Amino acid sequence: MFKTRISLRALLISSFLALGLILVLAYSLVSKEHFIRGLDAAMATNMEKTARTFSEVIGPGQREQAREFSGFDVAMQWASLPAYALEAFPGGPGEPGQLLKKEGSSWFSRPSFVIFAMRYETASGPLYLSQKLTPPAASELLPQAARQNRLLTLTVSILVIGFILTVGWLLLRHVSRPMAALRAWTHSLNNDKLSQPVPDFSYPELNEMAELIRNSLSTVEQALDRERRFLKHASHELRTPISTIRSNIELQRKLTQKREKYEDEKSIVDRIDRASLTMKHLTETLLWLNHEPDTPLQSEAVDLPGLIRELAGEMSYLLAGKPVTTEISTSSYSCTVPLVPARIILGNLIRNAYQHCWEGTVVIDQQEGRVTISNPVEPDAQNQSPVSSENTGYGLGLELTTTLSQRIGWHYTAKREGNYHRVVVETETSRDS
Repeated sequence: MFKTRISLRALLISSFLALGLILVLAYSLVSKEHFIRGLDAAMATNMEKTARTFSEVIGPGQREQAREFSGFDVAMQWASLPAYALEAFPGGPGEPGQLLKKEGSSWFSRPSFVIFAMRYETASGPLYLSQKLTPPAASELLPQAARQNRLLTLTVSILVIGFILTVGWLLLRHVSRPMAALRAWTHSLNNDKLSQPVPDFSYPELNEMAELIRNSLSTVEQALDRERRFLKHASHELRTPISTIRSNIELQRKLTQKREKYEDEKSIVDRIDRASLTMKHLTETLLWLNHEPDTPLQSEAVDLPGLIRELAGEMSYLLAGKPVTTEISTSSYSCTVPLVPARIILGNLIRNAYQHCWEGTVVIDQQEGRVTISNPVEPDAQNQSPVSSENTGYGLGLELTTTLSQRIGWHYTAKREGNYHRVVVETETSRDS
């Protein structure tokens, strides 16, 4: 299932924007509530002043009947108030000074009426006051105050959002720049920069992360460098004893030609010869492993059929004592390719065919830039092999066949067809044609 990933920058921007909107909404609700409560407090104060004035101006004998005074309906009994108050508050105010309010409105609409009621205690008894406000009779000061409150709320909201966005932008700028610098520095790391001190990325956490990255890559690079040095030294050190072995073999062959050659001496020389050839190919493989991936390879004109026949002749010792014949078919063809990797690829494939064939015919067919090698393979042939691939050193070269083919632009495929194993190597020229 595909999962959308959001960038850290987008996450921070959306978080700051959501925080700003939440703060503005909360402030707007609080501001509205404070505005309404302020109006209610002003109404309660006004009703209290009206009740005091009423008790001072109107004598006790004139208070029995409900009357309108200073815009309020005033009565000594709750039941004497107009019907709108009795319907809005059936029980009446329970405590002195308690303001009752009822408005006819929904959440987003303007109220159609507002009813207020309050009880006020005097020396001669309680007074009940009520008032019903409707839009035509409402004071002109209330809409003006409401407009001023909305304007103030809008202004403060814009300022708050602007302040949050400004702070968020500055924070992102100060954080994103060091993070972008850390990312660019990580992508540009190489052997030279790994040995240099870590740049300052402004924040201790980023500096610590950069130090961890540098230390990790340095550890890996040191391990690879140790392996490269070992590979280089081992391969070069092997070349001297190999040259000594092969030169002494040639000397031994010349000496035995001048006297009677004993059969056991011949077999000893043959074994030494095979071992030296194996070491030679292994050394070429190790030297190839030591090449840098970006190092350009020196190409030269290679006689492909001549190279195949030469390698087949060198590997013929693997067929000694086996009822195996070889069938080599070649055509005149020359290609420009690095010689060492070409020898390793073809030598490994021919060696593999000879080594794992116990009877039958190994067929090597070369038509221009296409080389096909097939050999019969028994299911348990590898277990019957007197000389395993580990002992011959062949396994290391076989693992490099695909990699080396890709490196020099050749195409290598291998498949099993019944009891036959077939490999095909195509040079880049043959594939293009």
